[in-house]
Amino acid sequence: MTQSSAVRAGRFHMGRLSEGRPQALDAWRVTTDDADVAARVAGFLGGEPQPNEGGGGGLGYEVLTSRESVRVLLDGPDAVAAHMVLRGSTGIIHECDGVEFLSPVEKKGQPCGCPPLLEDRKLAARDGRGPMPSVDITFRIAAAPVLGAFHFMTGSWQLAAQLSVLTDALERVDGPAVCDLTMELVVYTTKTGRSVGCRKPVVTVLGSSDTVAPEPPPTAEPTPAPARSAPRRKGRPVPEPTTASTPESSHSVSVDAVLLRHAAQVLGTGDHQETVIAALSEIVAGRQQTTELARLREHVGRIAAIAGQALQGRNSSLT
Repeated sequence: MTQSSAVRAGRFHMGRLSEGRPQALDAWRVTTDDADVAARVAGFLGGEPQPNEGGGGGLGYEVLTSRESVRVLLDGPDAVAAHMVLRGSTGIIHECDGVEFLSPVEKKGQPCGCPPLLEDRKLAARDGRGPMPSVDITFRIAAAPVLGAFHFMTGSWQLAAQLSVLTDALERVDGPAVCDLTMELVVYTTKTGRSVGCRKPVVTVLGSSDTVAPEPPPTAEPTPAPARSAPRRKGRPVPEPTTASTPESSHSVSVDAVLLRHAAQVLGTGDHQETVIAALSEIVAGRQQTTELARLREHVGRIAAIAGQALQGRNSSLT
């Protein structure tokens, strides 16, 4: 039995329904009909098993995990199934592989007429004239393969555009391929100058299970530097960032530099202020609070300036 034909333990999702409305998530959501599987998924990926009220094939349990990236095992190119689908009021009216019809039966094998270029296909789909991608990835959680096979279904054009690269990479791995399944954050600026964040699914092939760990190595904590005095300068002294212990002061401020660096890597930002802005943009845009987003972006520089003035000349440290 191949992975693609194995009994599936559950599904991974990038969103859910909240009060009847679609809700984008910042971490993976897993649904299953097995209470034990739900509990073990929560143990590996964080979160708590709960009744599935967010939709997803009628499966009884859901786990809102704390992971935006999960290390998984894919059994070769057959673990990825992809086709193009156009649905109507009566069901599927067009199903193809981009070149030939897959259904209905009377058209199977005939040219489907889809444009060869991806951008033209996207335009036709947007106008309701053409099909959209339907990608189904079957995998096991690398840290707990005994749980069984899960699958993730998506209509992402970005992932569809990379399918040939993905399947070629899977073909080159001898045996099950260790991959990272990630909800990658993308921040872009609209024509009105507003930053908007969204997530896209990304599959990164890392290698075979003989050479790649089933879990990413923990992030190494920086070695604390010995405390040292700041050099004397003319004018108002400026606190120097160090990893020294925080002096006893009611005005001390502690910032997790490791977390900031990790956030900058995820968000693709260059400095702390830009990282904070991008994070706020994602949080607020995810909640569709555009008015609050505009207000926060307008005042974030002013807030930083006020905080800097408040900290100058006081016993504070940045860790």
